[in-house]
Amino acid sequence: MAKKIKIFSFYDSIVLLSPTGQRASNLKEFLSILEQSEDKVIFHHLYQSHLKFHLKVGEFPNDFANWAAYELEDLALAEKLANFDPYDYKTVSEAKEPLVEIIEEHMWDLPTVPWVRPGSEFYFSYATTIVLPLGIETASLKGFRKALNTIPDSSLYFHFYEARKIKKVKEHDDFSIWIEENFNKKTLVKKIRDIDFYFFSLEEIRKKLINIFEKELCR
Repeated sequence: MAKKIKIFSFYDSIVLLSPTGQRASNLKEFLSILEQSEDKVIFHHLYQSHLKFHLKVGEFPNDFANWAAYELEDLALAEKLANFDPYDYKTVSEAKEPLVEIIEEHMWDLPTVPWVRPGSEFYFSYATTIVLPLGIETASLKGFRKALNTIPDSSLYFHFYEARKIKKVKEHDDFSIWIEENFNKKTLVKKIRDIDFYFFSLEEIRKKLINIFEKELCR
């Protein structure tokens, strides 16, 4: 008896931004607020930046690193924050401590506390994610490959990034989980999970996924 394939339903995500009312004019203020910030604030600035920089992430894949580079003008700190991968940790709380340590250790080597120009302060925020069905479903790898061309970036982000934190399983995205559970495609699953996704933009991730599926379907 053939195994019944579970339908994959694509969802979209809408992010509603809420400011905390806190802002930092220098690195010392930034660290102090960061240490007191709730997980939802850390999550927004550290994990959801891919929605803001969907075309190109470049060297700085999170809000903290971008502020350090372009407003604080501290490229050394920016590179340290950019190289920090929060998906190496199962929860936001676990990622917060080493993030704080990076900034603390960096400050120890500075002769003075760096300030930003007026108007370049870091504004702390958090976001509420609303998840909605897209109305796109598939039960085949060909249909999935086709859907990758049409789903919006916000859907790609939700399934490939945010779903990992919702389920608190850092290794698994929704796509590879579905394939693993419904198809005998271990190589395909491995290729998807081997993508160093945090350091790529959504557009780059889409291209990589499409390329992986096209090679698989041509076999």
